[in-house]
Amino acid sequence: MRDVRVCLRCNSPLRLVTLSVLATTLLLTVAAPAAPARPAGAQLKAQDLLEGTQPTGLVPNVWFMPSANARPPHGQFVGTLHLSETQMGIDPPVSFGIVFGKDPTYFPAVSIGFFTDKGRLVPTTQDVIRVGSMPGGTSYWDVIVQPGRVWSEPGDGRWARASFPFALVHSIEGETHNGIATFLYQGKRVSHVRFQKVQQTAPYYVYPYFNSWGVTSATFTHRDIANLPRLRATWREELAHRLPTASWEELEQLVGADKLAGFDGYIVPEDVLVSGLVYKGTLYRHECATAAGPFPYTDEMRFGVWSVTKSAGNAIALFRLAKKYGSGIVNERIVDYVPEAANYPGWQDVTFFDLANMASGHGFGSLVSDPNDMFSGYLDGDYAAWYEARSEAEKLAYSLDQPVFPWAPGTVARYRDQDAYLYGVALDAFIKQHEGPTADIWEMVRDEVYRPIGIYHAPMNRTIEPDASAGQPVMAYGYYPTLSDLARISQLLQHHGRWHGRQLLNRRLVDQVLYGAAPRGFTTGTIVADGEELYNFNYYMTPYTPEGGELIYTSAMHGWGANLVLLMPKGMVGLRMAKDWSGDPATEDTTPMAVVGDRLGAFRHQR
Repeated sequence: MRDVRVCLRCNSPLRLVTLSVLATTLLLTVAAPAAPARPAGAQLKAQDLLEGTQPTGLVPNVWFMPSANARPPHGQFVGTLHLSETQMGIDPPVSFGIVFGKDPTYFPAVSIGFFTDKGRLVPTTQDVIRVGSMPGGTSYWDVIVQPGRVWSEPGDGRWARASFPFALVHSIEGETHNGIATFLYQGKRVSHVRFQKVQQTAPYYVYPYFNSWGVTSATFTHRDIANLPRLRATWREELAHRLPTASWEELEQLVGADKLAGFDGYIVPEDVLVSGLVYKGTLYRHECATAAGPFPYTDEMRFGVWSVTKSAGNAIALFRLAKKYGSGIVNERIVDYVPEAANYPGWQDVTFFDLANMASGHGFGSLVSDPNDMFSGYLDGDYAAWYEARSEAEKLAYSLDQPVFPWAPGTVARYRDQDAYLYGVALDAFIKQHEGPTADIWEMVRDEVYRPIGIYHAPMNRTIEPDASAGQPVMAYGYYPTLSDLARISQLLQHHGRWHGRQLLNRRLVDQVLYGAAPRGFTTGTIVADGEELYNFNYYMTPYTPEGGELIYTSAMHGWGANLVLLMPKGMVGLRMAKDWSGDPATEDTTPMAVVGDRLGAFRHQR
């Protein structure tokens, strides 16, 4: 047992907590996922769904999926499903208390638009549906919904079945609690909805880890979806551009299991949700293990990646703006775009470059900078007040009202979520100044970068405004990508910001964060096997010496919970989604991934 107060390199909030530190696949996804095999009769009974029979615990996830005898659905499902708020069963049976005035043991009342297409149940939005973060109701949770399935089972009469994966989230936080739901439908009628939550990424306020289940009553509004032809066309386009995905076992057969040994590194295996490797253009991944068996929608799952957002969001936004307006953007002063900064000391000369490198010259912690501990003082001072602040104005004030270090901006890196948030605000102000007041920095990233590379949805937490407006993208954390989304972003960077003949990002800046022999970035104080890790434009540059070669700096995205995305040469990308709470820096060391990449030839000709 040990008390963890500061999470080195975790890039996210961490409360005082006592915990035990333990010792240390599927076919191409363009088609609908195959139904996992299961024994005859091993499914939820139609009568129980119609009557709303309350479950007493989890059942195998496969019960929410089509059986071997399933047939196409009797009819289509087009409209809005309205779910009622209900209390969930919880395992372990703990009380989380009231968080932000709400109860995490309640499933939220939420309305979800769906349509069907060739056996798939497609939500009309995969953005965060705000419920628990808004006034009213008891539940703490907001919701993200992903595509599912529709089918018919023998013995159900004229009823068809549907299932879909979902994530319980909260707009102030950054984790996902992943689950699966199912219901029956016939014409304009629907049954109750059975659900269970079976996996999660690393939490902050709602701890410890838990599973949950329940049944909620539901109603259905038939055929009320605007722009249905466009939504259907976009869905089919999305399917056509999906990244090829295969099982980890297939990769073992292809290259040999011995070459992949140790890929997940120094982490408790139970803390890994799913990991994978992009090799020769295909994403090979493990199944996502849960308390109820393999998750049947792993390729649809969205993960709360916490500070991976800084690399996949803020950095990508800067690189896109630099492509449109020139790389000189890095020298723009924050006070010229965030005038409130002029009211606080030490901000006059802080630039976009400084915020991109956590070198604003503000914060708490040690005044010793050589050697430097980039994470010194990370959670000190008024961090909790900043974290819990709901509106853009509140969060901005806390970001700016910070002590000034004795060194100049741009000279020493000190990790601050507040800097990353302020960075997003400044980037948003920049684009509004150049493209008009309706421009939005996150919409630009989604429409001008993500969508061209095959990422069609980009749920992001935003501030919660009193006037119910959309709010400012948080950008310090709060992005909810799929595993393949992170792979696509990595591939774009590996291609120097160019995609199918279009230069989407500023190549000069992208090349600053790609792997190379020259050390680039600010010292962090984090030491791995081959030297000190550096921090550069929201990426971690980690030294690694290939077998028989010379030292190279790899490039990685890190997020609280030991979420890792490692960019390697030859188009290889290592990915791991996890929920580690130990605070052990070793769990975020990307060296084991690099070793596997080295065995597969990633660093050949880099020597």
